[in-house]
Amino acid sequence: MAQLSLSFRRSVSNPGSVCLVENTRRSTLSTLCLLSVCVSVSGCGAIGAPEFPWKPEEATIQNVRSAVKTGFISCRDMVSRYQLLHDSLDPSLHAVVTWNDRLMTDADRLDKVPQGQRGSFHCVPIVVKDNINVAGMPTTGGVQALAGSVTPTHAEVVQRLLTAGAIILGKTNMPDFALDGTGTKSSYGGQTVNPYNRSLTVYGSSGGTAAAITASLGIVGLGSDTYGSLVQPASATGLVAIRPTQGLVPTLGILPLMTLQDAPGPMTRTVEDAAATLELLVDKSLVGKGPQSYTSVLKDNGLTSLTIGFDPAVLQPLPMPPLVPSAEVSDLFYRSLSDIGQAGAKTKQVAALTTLFGTLQAVTDASFQCMPVDFKQGFNSYLATTRPDLAVKNLADVITTGNFLDYVKGFITDSQKQTDTLATSTACKNYLAAKITAQAAIVAFMDKEGIDLMVYPAANQPAFPIGNPPLGWFGFQMLSSPTGLPSLSMPMGIAPKSGVPVGLIFLARPYQEAKLVQAAYAYQQHSRPRSAPPSTL
Repeated sequence: MAQLSLSFRRSVSNPGSVCLVENTRRSTLSTLCLLSVCVSVSGCGAIGAPEFPWKPEEATIQNVRSAVKTGFISCRDMVSRYQLLHDSLDPSLHAVVTWNDRLMTDADRLDKVPQGQRGSFHCVPIVVKDNINVAGMPTTGGVQALAGSVTPTHAEVVQRLLTAGAIILGKTNMPDFALDGTGTKSSYGGQTVNPYNRSLTVYGSSGGTAAAITASLGIVGLGSDTYGSLVQPASATGLVAIRPTQGLVPTLGILPLMTLQDAPGPMTRTVEDAAATLELLVDKSLVGKGPQSYTSVLKDNGLTSLTIGFDPAVLQPLPMPPLVPSAEVSDLFYRSLSDIGQAGAKTKQVAALTTLFGTLQAVTDASFQCMPVDFKQGFNSYLATTRPDLAVKNLADVITTGNFLDYVKGFITDSQKQTDTLATSTACKNYLAAKITAQAAIVAFMDKEGIDLMVYPAANQPAFPIGNPPLGWFGFQMLSSPTGLPSLSMPMGIAPKSGVPVGLIFLARPYQEAKLVQAAYAYQQHSRPRSAPPSTL
């Protein structure tokens, strides 16, 4: 997976000198070059130059627009900095499993685009979860059995970003078949760790994307969510992630876990970057169901017209299911509620857990009963229609190889035994019915209480040591993932003891992503809850 390239870097101590760096996945960098602040002689302290953090750490889409899109610096200069940061950090993070060996060629191509023809994402560096097809790179889904050949075509979500001018840095790690929500370890890419504390989990299954983006190995990450796989990794890494309404973002070219529940979405360090990305990804034919101009609602006073519901019960200890909330999470959550109120929203206490838990448990149970049927059909269809390059042709072939982690064997073996299809499966019909019921129950509850959004912590405890989920840890993705409702996760602060972020989730009615963005941006502007991982600064 290591690709050899040469890039030229100018030194901060002597801008006229050039550092030659051999960029391999495990290369040792010149400290002088790594600390470089200027990418060209003309860019150092130029009078009237647009502001741009020449180091990629914490850069935003707007930074790129101000610098690269206008031609102030080159795309090649930009991505060279990401190459350096990748080579410095990723050997310890294991976030990126495949680096783009055409990176400099892609950058040079973008540099030749006339300024007037440059797209809204011109040279915006992105990383892509390894279940999402990128032409010319492998798509393994974390599984060693699917390695060894490249994908011939882009997934639709990737193509939309590339059409807008984005540049792909690489593919990111994920657990085998996206089956682990508690951590990101794969037979293909190994163990991804948390940039805030390398002994702690990044959850899963979009953990590689989360680790990469929070460590500034890109500005935008593409992930996917079946049952918390966007919102939980974002929570552990201080990111903004949007799980859109089921079906709003196309899934063509994505290796599925559960086609009836999978949802791709953006992971970024700011709400405005997530909003801009989602605008490009959504199915425009569905605009009649809800507004899709997400960047138009980025207003500091966006909370003033909203009523936000919260339920204290989510942070109360319960014997069944066993809930053991953390005082750290509780303190952060109530501080966030106070900030939301100070930013202009009306906050209202509601009894969501007791009212909705039975319905939510029913749809969750039905989801897991349908999943093996859905997985087998969706996986085999994906291989047949988008991956003729692979030696393995179906799930049975994959099982025969044995090239996957042991813990997934039971699920994929059970899936292979299924003889039903989505059309004939009673379990899947029950899931779809339960999904409709649960979604309607949540909307009716919000209508009755007169609330625009609900808000709750992503989990009742902070991220835990890798491989050791503590007693009573509980993630609250069940209101969104199995119901198909949209949610947005964003940081609400750092847990003092562990030093890792903890996420806050906003939940909306179907196709109301704009309202999620509106509330989240106003909260972000008021509270500034993100703190970058100290190891990347």
